Amino acid sequence: MNENTAQKMIMASIAGALAFAALGIIWGLYADSQMIQFDGYYSFISVLLSMISMMALRFISKEDPERFPFGKESFIPLTIVIKYFGILVLILISLVQAFIALFSGGNAMSMGSGVLYALISAVGCYAAYAYFKSRGQGDALITAEMNQWRMDALLSIGVLAGFLIGWLMSLTFMEPIVPFIDPVMVILVAGYFIKVPLSELYASLRELLEMAPERPIAEAVETQVLHIRKFHGFQDHALRLQKMGTKLYIEVDFIVPIEDDLTIYEQDRIRQDLKQRLQSLTLDPWTTVVFTHERQQQQKSR
Repeated sequence: MNENTAQKMIMASIAGALAFAALGIIWGLYADSQMIQFDGYYSFISVLLSMISMMALRFISKEDPERFPFGKESFIPLTIVIKYFGILVLILISLVQAFIALFSGGNAMSMGSGVLYALISAVGCYAAYAYFKSRGQGDALITAEMNQWRMDALLSIGVLAGFLIGWLMSLTFMEPIVPFIDPVMVILVAGYFIKVPLSELYASLRELLEMAPERPIAEAVETQVLHIRKFHGFQDHALRLQKMGTKLYIEVDFIVPIEDDLTIYEQDRIRQDLKQRLQSLTLDPWTTVVFTHERQQQQKSR
């Protein structure tokens, strides 16, 4: 994706999140609802995190080969770790506050006001999610923005359902239970969404720790490398992969029979063949191909 386009999309995300943050915090305080306040504070945290994404994107777009000879892709997973760690902290704080309210007699509020807020929030957040999903495929930072709006949209839908149930219960003999609905919704929604930041943190930390990429990526590369190895009659190969943001580092050692003497032209042609075969990947491959007669004592990918 064009960097200018990505920056404009993040700016749009910041503006939208700021609007929802103000709406949620003010409405939540007025209606005395922990659930609405949680939604507002989540949007406010999203604003701060989106600004971090914008700064990271601008930093990454400025080339600096002297200090970063292999590029600045490591800042992408680092930024995502910061983003989702912030969301995780917000969720944990909200869970603690909800449990305190639950064991303190609940929280009385107007269910009708909550229904109206949740309806506005659900429609707006889903529209933002659909926008980012349609235009942000293949970019890690835009995907993170999309996931934030998806979480917010699903959160608002869950809140809407909870407030509707609470409003209906307030019209029946179950009215004494209504004050407990607000903190219970916070517990259920926060408990459900905690898996998203945890999974994203795990994936980004894998990249920062230079671990191997996910199996589908590894298998796609392995298939192409194995084809080239068999086509040229090489004895064996060693394949090492590392994903860092949108870049996929690929190092291949082909074990060439001792009687073969590949020319520089033939080696370059094989390298070019591999690069063309890897064009179907959504990632940007950084390929290093080595030809050797020596069978290295290392873990091999077959």
